[in-house]
Amino acid sequence: MHHNHIEGAKTERGDVKAAHIILTTGAWSDELATSIGLRLPIRTRALQMILSTPSHGYQLKPVISAVSRALSLKQVANGGFLLGGGWLGDPSHDRGSYNMRSSSIQGNWETAMELLPVVGEQHIARSWCGLEAQSIDDIPFIGQIPGISGFTLAVGFSGHGFALSPAVGRCVADQINGLPTPELDELHPSRIAAFTPESIEAFITEETRGDFLV
Repeated sequence: MHHNHIEGAKTERGDVKAAHIILTTGAWSDELATSIGLRLPIRTRALQMILSTPSHGYQLKPVISAVSRALSLKQVANGGFLLGGGWLGDPSHDRGSYNMRSSSIQGNWETAMELLPVVGEQHIARSWCGLEAQSIDDIPFIGQIPGISGFTLAVGFSGHGFALSPAVGRCVADQINGLPTPELDELHPSRIAAFTPESIEAFITEETRGDFLV
C-alpha cells in the first residue's frame, strides 16, 4: 500500500502489480486484510453438507426449506438427496480443515426425514463441511473501502456466496468501471464503522452455541 492506494499483492511467486485489487478469499479474507491494517468483522464457520445414496423411485423438483427448521434439501442428478441448512462442524485452529459433529449430522438427517420421509429410505453416502466467512450482521461486505483506493471487498457471505457469486461478479466489475450499482448500496463496507472495536472482537471470539448457524 502506498499513500492509501493498493498497488498490488505479494505472492509466493513474487509481487504482482494491479490497477485494482478485489479481496474475495472467503474464510481467510480477514488474514489478508490485516496486512493493510484492516480488521474485518467476519469469523470462520464450518457449514455441513450431507449426500445420501441415490433414490431412483422418487423425484424432487424444488429445493425444500422451512421457516422454523434448519434445512436446505434438494435432489441431485444421480438421485441422491443433498442436505444443508447451516448445520455446523468445527474449523481447525489453523482453519485448514474441520471436524464433523455427529450431533449435526444426526440433526440434519432427522430434520430432512421429518419433512420428506423418503429421505429415510436412503443412507448417508458422504458428509463434509465447507469453511465460510460469517459477517457480524449476516450480510456480505461488497464495495470499495473508504479511504483506500484501488481496493474492493467481497467478503462475509455468511453461507450465501455460491448462489450470489455470478451477480456479485457482474456488479463488482460494473462498480470498478464507474457504472451505477444501487443493488450494492446496503452492502457497502462503510457500515463497518458502525461497529465498535469491542463488538467486533466479541463477535469474532464468540464460541458457537448449538449445532446450526443462527
